[in-house]
Amino acid sequence: MSEPEEEFLTLTDADGFSVSFRILGRLAWNGQTFAFLEDPEDEGSVMVFTVTEEEDGEENYAMLEDEALAEEVFYLFEADADDYEVGPAE
Repeated sequence: MSEPEEEFLTLTDADGFSVSFRILGRLAWNGQTFAFLEDPEDEGSVMVFTVTEEEDGEENYAMLEDEALAEEVFYLFEADADDYEVGPAE
């Protein structure tokens, strides 16, 4: 079995700077979708984003500012990864 190919996502901040992230996976929980992204230059530093979809199908990512919620969903994501093989988001 071959390893899944890594997927990357480039986001642009409010100042117009673009940053690429490695997509670790997603989690749908409590009516929201969360994305877990890692800066490829700072491995091990995972950031949690909320994902919303516009009417035209375009996705918007916003960093999750609520640290307690970010820890909770990251814990669920890690627990899910222990039960299933988690690869890049589809």
